[in-house]
Amino acid sequence: MSESTDSTSDISELKALPEAVETALGTVGVNGDRVLQLQTDLDSRGYYGERYLVATPQKLVIVENNGSAKIERELPLQDIASVESKGLSGASTLEIRLKTQQGEKAIEILRGSGSKARELSHVARQIEHLRDHGTLPEERDDSKWKRRECPKCGRALPWDSDVCSMCVDRLGALKRLYSYMAPYKWLAITSMALNIGSVALSFVPQLATKALVDRVFPPAVQTGSGAAVAAAASGESRIILAELIVAIVFAAFLTAIAAIIRGRVAARLGASVLHDVRSQLYTHLQRLSVSYYDKREVGAVMSRVQNDVGALQNFLLDTAESSIISTLTILCVITILFFNAPLLAVLVLIPVPFVVIGTQRYWRGLVKLWRRVWHQNSSLGAGLADALGGVRVVRAFGAEDREVDRFSTRSATLRDATMNVESRAASFYPVMGFVMGLGFPIVWFFGGNMVLSHQMSFGTLILFIGLLGRLYEPIQQLTRQVNAITRSMTAAERVFEVLDTDPEVKQARNPVELKEVRGEVDFEQVSFGYEKHRPVLSNVNLHVEPGEMIGLVGHSGAGKSTLINLLLRFYDVTDGSLKIDGIDIRDIKRDDLRSHVGVVLQESYLFHGSIYSNIAYARPDASPADVIAAARAAHAHDFIVGFPDGYDTLVGERGTRLSGGERQRIAIARAILHNPKILILDEATASVDTQTEQSIQNALGNLTKGRTTFAIAHRLSTLRNADRLVVVDAGKIAEIGTHDELMERRGVFYRLVQAQQSMNEIVHIAG
Repeated sequence: MSESTDSTSDISELKALPEAVETALGTVGVNGDRVLQLQTDLDSRGYYGERYLVATPQKLVIVENNGSAKIERELPLQDIASVESKGLSGASTLEIRLKTQQGEKAIEILRGSGSKARELSHVARQIEHLRDHGTLPEERDDSKWKRRECPKCGRALPWDSDVCSMCVDRLGALKRLYSYMAPYKWLAITSMALNIGSVALSFVPQLATKALVDRVFPPAVQTGSGAAVAAAASGESRIILAELIVAIVFAAFLTAIAAIIRGRVAARLGASVLHDVRSQLYTHLQRLSVSYYDKREVGAVMSRVQNDVGALQNFLLDTAESSIISTLTILCVITILFFNAPLLAVLVLIPVPFVVIGTQRYWRGLVKLWRRVWHQNSSLGAGLADALGGVRVVRAFGAEDREVDRFSTRSATLRDATMNVESRAASFYPVMGFVMGLGFPIVWFFGGNMVLSHQMSFGTLILFIGLLGRLYEPIQQLTRQVNAITRSMTAAERVFEVLDTDPEVKQARNPVELKEVRGEVDFEQVSFGYEKHRPVLSNVNLHVEPGEMIGLVGHSGAGKSTLINLLLRFYDVTDGSLKIDGIDIRDIKRDDLRSHVGVVLQESYLFHGSIYSNIAYARPDASPADVIAAARAAHAHDFIVGFPDGYDTLVGERGTRLSGGERQRIAIARAILHNPKILILDEATASVDTQTEQSIQNALGNLTKGRTTFAIAHRLSTLRNADRLVVVDAGKIAEIGTHDELMERRGVFYRLVQAQQSMNEIVHIAG
């Protein structure tokens, strides 16, 4: 098969297409101008086959190649209102809403197996960006969108993990998980002892019943034999009766006490272990490099902390204890049965293989069905959150009915998946009930004959009848729990996968402490690429004096933000060195570096809490006077005290209760309180109006005094006060100089200014 048909087809790199496909594309004018392509593995009927999506800056083409290539669809990008990927049972689709004279029409244009879900989701976003901007979105790393396979079994790996659920080392994961119990070994020992004691005590009623039947109420008493009645009237039988009743009550009392203690011990043990795992996981996530998050979606990372740790919680607090109790119960029942009547015990075990095999097959199929339910439930929740989160947009475009239809479709899919699960359960449990019920006639028939032939006492027969339910039910439960244990161990392996990930940006073994900083910065022959084969910066040399303000200028994607990321040490340089006060940034103690570098971003992130707590986040030990002083310097104090709750005003999630300018000034106040020696301003005024920009500029003036400053600005005019402008072009420094010097050179910066002025004139005329 040709290279283009590789199962890991890359949607970012344009590989050679089969000759027949190239020929078909040529008939519709697509030659060397394609910018996006994707191969899927299902045809329009849902059978396995080759289909290709190819996009140019003007149109979208779908080609089917099953024996001979043919053009299925050719759609102008501007006729596409939206693109969405959808998950089905075992498959994924790409659906577009096409603009027509009657409105919008939903059309499925591509289909792939479940392994293509992430690629289809990614290509949907790429198509929309291509339609709106004429180019593909700039991406640091597209490896997370490629299909990855398990190196052992070849199955497709989950999109957010390198762990294959079919090949997970359950025993290894279990051992490692239980290693977290070492600090709580006495709690674990106590819990196990209580489990053993509780299971042993639970058999007292059955054993006492056998003794009652055989010793207190023998068959002769039941038939009214005179000798037997006389014996029963004596005090010995009554004493035995009283002793057995006391034993039953006392055993029940001890079982209840043990259950209370065991429950509390297990809760404390499980919660403590989970706290340790969760804390270690979150601490490690905080220390991982930014590149780790570049390759993963935030939701996938959050899933490790919430869902995977939650699965471990269910295992430690429920599944593990239930499995231990079920195992102990089965062992005790079999021991008692074989001790009393070995032959009948063998007959009792006849239905067991059918119960085990039937339950195992049922749950193996049910897990797949439940996965569909979970996926559809997740899809329904995501759609609901998306629609409610964008309720203003929905109302503005009158799309309520469209959103209702979309929700109803997803809800119906979830309904069908749930009905499938419940239908399977409705058929399985009656069948298993019948199979397990066969044990009773087996015991009554063979055991009854043994009693009649005096090979076994009637009390032993009653004991067998009483223990049947306690044998089959734990076996069935234990078989079901094999799947739960597998899911839990897979979750554990996913957690350990994160814990075993080494940060790419590491602390030096003997880091240099940097208590005082002058602010001198040197880029020396710096080269860097988010991916090794795609350099973003090449041989950058720049010397910045302490207290100097540097304006970084260049086209989108030129490498300006990358320079900032390196200075913040989100990444390490590939070649060359980056120094602060003559010390390589890689040798500086991480906490010292963070304390001396501050940043104000275009989209300032505010935490859910009060204005005061967001400003004080930079320095939690700051006094109220310091916080207010920082707010005054940021020109934020006046609008803050205008709120009814003043500095105690809650900002909402991500600061949604504040305007963009208010959020930005709070971020500036936070940076002022941080008091860094090196300051980074990344498009700090790009998303605010002119009047608000002036207030922010005044605040930034206070912030930049006496600090080495690197500023990226969308409006080039805002960099007039910079000491020097550094023009970055294609990953290299093209020009350095003051605003006036660069204008006189009529180079890259001059053309950028002219282009921006022309755009402003167009906007002014249009306005």
